[in-house]
Amino acid sequence: MRVPDLIDIGRETIRLNTPECWIDVLAGIEATEPLLQDLDGVTPSFDQWLAGQRARFEDRVRSKLERELDRLVKENAPPQLRAAAARKLITFEPTHEGAVRTLMSAFVQIGDRGQAIREYERCRQALRSMLDLQPSKETVALFEAVRLLSTSQSTTQPRPALTGAVDDVVNGARTPERQVAARGAAYQPSIAVLPFRNLSGQETSDYAGDGLIEDLIEILARVPNLFVISRLSTLTFKAQNRLPQEIGSVLGVQYVLSGSMRVSGNRLRLTVELTDTLTGTALWSSRLDETAFDVLEVQYRLADAIVRRVAPYLHQAELQRSHSKRPDHLEAYDLFLRAQENMHNSSRDIFESSEGLFDKALALEPKYPAALAWRAYWHVLRVGQGWSNDTARDAAQAALFAQRAVECDALQPMALAVQGHIASYLHKNFDVAFRHFDTALRVNPNAAQAWLWSAAANAWIDNGKRAVEEVTRAISLSPFDPLMYAYSMIASIAYLVDDQCDRAVECALRSLSENSTYTSAHRILVISLMMSGHDLEARDAAVELLRLEPGLTVTGFLRRYPGSGSPHAARFGDALAKAGIPIA
Repeated sequence: MRVPDLIDIGRETIRLNTPECWIDVLAGIEATEPLLQDLDGVTPSFDQWLAGQRARFEDRVRSKLERELDRLVKENAPPQLRAAAARKLITFEPTHEGAVRTLMSAFVQIGDRGQAIREYERCRQALRSMLDLQPSKETVALFEAVRLLSTSQSTTQPRPALTGAVDDVVNGARTPERQVAARGAAYQPSIAVLPFRNLSGQETSDYAGDGLIEDLIEILARVPNLFVISRLSTLTFKAQNRLPQEIGSVLGVQYVLSGSMRVSGNRLRLTVELTDTLTGTALWSSRLDETAFDVLEVQYRLADAIVRRVAPYLHQAELQRSHSKRPDHLEAYDLFLRAQENMHNSSRDIFESSEGLFDKALALEPKYPAALAWRAYWHVLRVGQGWSNDTARDAAQAALFAQRAVECDALQPMALAVQGHIASYLHKNFDVAFRHFDTALRVNPNAAQAWLWSAAANAWIDNGKRAVEEVTRAISLSPFDPLMYAYSMIASIAYLVDDQCDRAVECALRSLSENSTYTSAHRILVISLMMSGHDLEARDAAVELLRLEPGLTVTGFLRRYPGSGSPHAARFGDALAKAGIPIA
């Protein structure tokens, strides 16, 4: 049978058009499962043969990816290309430290020091969980060099190499004292509040501790000129025995607030400590003893004590307002935190279970602003994931819950931010959206979601430069967010609109390394590959996109795309069409 366009013939080349055919070897490389994974246990001899074949196959794939990466490094290829090649190798082998070091170096040259540090942390966790090993001396040395780069330098300007930073470390030029002196007038104090260690072993104590941390972070985040890391990112360090200096390095903060919780009978004991991560010095510590049934009162005493020490500019009225808006039932806290956790799961069934948990929390506390705001976002996320059976109903429910949250607390940052996201993402009303984002950020300058969704809205209206700045801010506020794949995807759109196509490709690949089934990232990957001149790769990516989203058409994409009214939308549509996505 003749297949049209199977072979492309040029003036000097002849090429197989791979998107028009299925190739078993390529399919094997792209598969995430082991070779012949369902055939284990046939016979001992067959198992031995199969293990050998799997090892040979993996070695071939690894060697191919390593050769490509080595070639790009030797040719001193642009950092975006080296980062993309390193990402492919890390996706295949998460513990490949050579690829991680190449990726970190590429990010520093691009100017994204924070992402370089996050890649080190991912590598460290992969080595620990998969091999029970620590990173090599070479990887740690590179991490220390990146970490000690002066925070006063702009992260938006590319750096030609790491040599100077490494020399500084070797020669002792960047001591903690010199780092502090180098910050200058632009220095902004920063803090991360870590999950409390549960010394009781009771799950209910975990949720109570999480509730205390969330309220403390919310209050601290409203302090002017204080940079506060998101709770969703600090959850990464739960139950980890890490030095404050190491955690401060990974998160890029000067101060770490940590503590422990113990429940004995009807008594609750909290021990809290504030540490300077540059020197390792404990600046402040306190012990609080309360009756267990008054656990919700502890948040006020704790917040009052800590905030008055760390952030003396916080007004007493703000403390009182926060105190008056908390729920009265510990069970409502518990249900809210469980619902929030399930929202971040890639399993649809687990995601859907959040609705019932939110309902139970709101049945106990109908005027619980945070729960109402996150319930609104749950409906938006349901639409974005393609899991909504009735998009119009979910959009209406999102607006309803967001409005209820604002009615309960007119200064609830998450509620204001999600109102803006609903306006831009679901209704393409950007004037209304930016009013909500601006209000949310006046209330809480550290609201990561507000920065993220404002970045997306700016990208959709062709303001690429502003979008890049805001998504960078969002990622720095929540560097280990469970929804980091969404942050990376929005970063990809921002860079693409800002005509940084290679960087857009890298961010799309990063998003897919965090969630391989995220169709929004697959779409932006196809577009960014085509617009950056990687036509063959774009067509291959389009094949995978259509496998995940078989009903996708260019017309349908443009109809749903929030930026459909902007000039770049036509370019996006053309890129999809050229990659092989059906027009209609």
